[in-house]
Formats: sequence, structure tokens, C-alpha cells
Amino acid sequence: MKQCIRIGIRHNLIYLLMLIIFNFLRKVDLIVLDKVFGFNSSIIFVIFMFLGEFFAGLIISLYQASFFTRKKRNNTITDKKLITNHLNIQSRDSTFKIFLLLFICSLFDFIEFLISTYYIPKFEYISKTLEIRLSSFLTLSAALFFIYVLKFQIYKHQIFSLLIILACLLIIGISEYYFQHFDDKRTEKDFFIALFSILVVHFFNSLLDSVEKYLLEYDSANPFKALMFEGLFGIILSIIYLFIFGKNPFEEIKENYNKNEKNIIKLIIVIICLFLYLLLCGIRNAYRVATNKIYSPMAKILTDYILNPFYIIYYFILKDDFIDEIIGENEKAQNIYYFILNLIVSIIISFCGCIYNEFLVLFCYNLEYDTHSQVSKRAEILEDIEFDECIRDDSSDEDADEENGNKSNQKDS
Repeated sequence: MKQCIRIGIRHNLIYLLMLIIFNFLRKVDLIVLDKVFGFNSSIIFVIFMFLGEFFAGLIISLYQASFFTRKKRNNTITDKKLITNHLNIQSRDSTFKIFLLLFICSLFDFIEFLISTYYIPKFEYISKTLEIRLSSFLTLSAALFFIYVLKFQIYKHQIFSLLIILACLLIIGISEYYFQHFDDKRTEKDFFIALFSILVVHFFNSLLDSVEKYLLEYDSANPFKALMFEGLFGIILSIIYLFIFGKNPFEEIKENYNKNEKNIIKLIIVIICLFLYLLLCGIRNAYRVATNKIYSPMAKILTDYILNPFYIIYYFILKDDFIDEIIGENEKAQNIYYFILNLIVSIIISFCGCIYNEFLVLFCYNLEYDTHSQVSKRAEILEDIEFDECIRDDSSDEDADEENGNKSNQKDS
């Protein structure tokens, strides 16, 4: 029986794996802050994210510079110089346009992260996993950018994946509305504002990845220098936002500290978690730009939602999500059908994301034809055929030369 699903082995999978791990660790850090301190909505997350980007980009860029300097010095052995690449890759765009695009990336990142970490958590009656369950919207918007702006071609297995993901997103949105119980506190207006805000977050996130990919591919930008400037512009935007709206991020920590009855142990845990958050943001974003350079934005986006089924199970077990009805202040009724439906849909989305990025290959209805593994296999077969034909042609030419030589010898004799 022919195997209908195969794993597509790709190079540099370590980058994707590390990005998934650091996405997960950052999520765990946020969960701890929420559970221990009730700290889940603050502008400080935005500031720390950009600080992490800036320092990660700066440290890696300085390391690269020192590494290539040492390499240049060691390129002389006795009196002979090793061959080095002296080609200067010229950017297609002007310096002004490159910095403008980097600023736009920071602006997209600032908007989506501000809405995600500061405004959406304020909708207390919205499902805690709705944002992550709708994160595959990133794949749709990034794919549209690739098709209509960058003019990339997508193939049959990718169109199939996008259609299934779209259908699943519609199921999530419709079921979310169906299972909501609206009242004076939970209004339909708040629900649609929250839903729109989540889609805006994912849309700007996909634009960030797509513009960043343009810089990395068409302008040959150093991914870590780009990350450093994105972090710098993001810090400037954050300071402007704090100045205009008069926000003091440390006041939010102080307020939560007072709510927790000035528990010094919890405060220490918060400080440690915030430091870890800054560190994890830096490492996570370093792997993000590296992944975006090696793969495509859709492959990077896959890391944002591939673990969604596990998050959904976690929030259901803790009774923090899939609430069908709030009975009292401390009593909540969960809906098992609401949970199972979303779990199945999230598994399907993660599966289709792997199909789109060819980490899984379907051998049915000719969906495997344009995948990288099958194109490479056909190219190898074609090379072998051409090589055999060349050998046969060479051998036939040698036989013909030998035969002509024998005939001339016979004539001479």
C-alpha cells in the first residue's frame, strides 16, 4: 500500500525548532505573570519586547563584526592569501527607503503588540485563547501579500491548505459567536470589537514578516542589524506613546503590588519573570528574523500556531476558557462541545500549515507534484538520464572513431 503522507525533510530545521521553543517559553512566562500576579495587560511588555530586539540585534551584530575581523586577519598563511569573497552585494533600494521600511516594520510591530498585550486583555469576557486560535489568519494574509505584491507563485497543495484554513477560521468565528452569552457586561459590540482587534493584530504581524522578508531578500539586509534598528525605532515609538498618553508602566506594577497586599515574594517573582521576558523576547526575535531569512514568512508563521492544540487543552483543564455560562462570581460552566470543536479545528489548521510549508507531503490528488522534495527528485532523475545519454554518446563516438581508424589501417595495408 502506497504511503499517502510523508515527512518533508528540510535544511536548517533547528531554526524553526528553536523558534517554537522560545515562543513556548515566552508564553509560559506570561502565564506565570498572569497566574501569580494577575499581571496580563501592560505597556511594559511592549517596551521590554523592543528592548529585547535591540540588544539581541546589537550583540549578534557586534559578534558577527568581530568574527569577520578575526577571519580577515587569519586569511594570510605564510605568504599566501586565502581566496575570499570580495563581492559587495548592492541593495536594490536607497538607504532612505531601507530605513523607512525598517521604521514601518517597527510601526507594524508596535501596533500589533500594543493591541495584543495591552488592549485585548481588557476584554475580560472574551475567550483567552481566541487570539491564538485565530492566529492562522496570519498565513492567509501573508500568502495574499506574497501572491499579489511580491508576485510569488503558489501551488496546488498550498491552495488546498489555504482553503481548509479559511474554512476552519470561519468555523472558529461562527462558533465563538454562537457560544457567547451576551448580557449587560458582555455585549455583542464588545465581542465584535475584540474580534476585529485580533484580526488587526494578525494582519499587522503578517505585514511585518512580509516587509521584513522583502528587506532580507531584495536588499540583502543583515537580519540582525535589521532587528537592532527595528528595536531602536520601536523604543522611540514606545516613548512617544508614553509621553502622549501619560502612561507610566511602573505604576501598573505598583498597582498590582498593592492589590496583592504588598507581597514582596510575588514582587520578586514578577521582576524575575519580566527580566526573563526581556531575554526571551530578544532570543525569540533573533530566531524569528533568521527563520524569515532562511524560509518564508509562512514557515515562520507556522511556529506561531503549531502548538495551539496544547494551549487549548491547558486552558480547558484549568477551567480558564471555553466558558458557556458564568453562574456566579467564582463559578463558571464549561462547554465540552465548544472545547472539542475548537480542538479539532486547531489540529486541522496545524496539519494544513505543515502541508502548506511542505513539512508534511500528501501523496493524493497530485498534491505532491510541486513540492520541493518531488521537484528535486525529478531533477535528479533528469540529470541521471542526461548523464547516461552523454556516456552513451561518448562511447558511440569512441566506437565510431575506432571503426574509422581500423578502416584507414586496412586501406594503408
